[in-house]
Amino acid sequence: MRSRRPPSSALSEAERVERAAASLLPLEREVLVLSAGHRLRNAQIGARLGISERRAERILARAIRKFDRAMNGPAKRWWTFW
Repeated sequence: MRSRRPPSSALSEAERVERAAASLLPLEREVLVLSAGHRLRNAQIGARLGISERRAERILARAIRKFDRAMNGPAKRWWTFW
């Protein structure tokens, strides 16, 4: 029998962050950590990982978007507010 995950509202903030980070690909996670954790710029991230600055920027944008969705759920469409 599979264990059921508790609803996201029952998780602590640290558990929610861990779960959101686990939803990222390894490269996305690494770029996000280098940007947010180590405060590196895209050019520095690219140089460290051997990728272009533009690619580092795109990976970071995708990682932030995926992390945000994992933390807050999918964005609601504007018409659902009416």
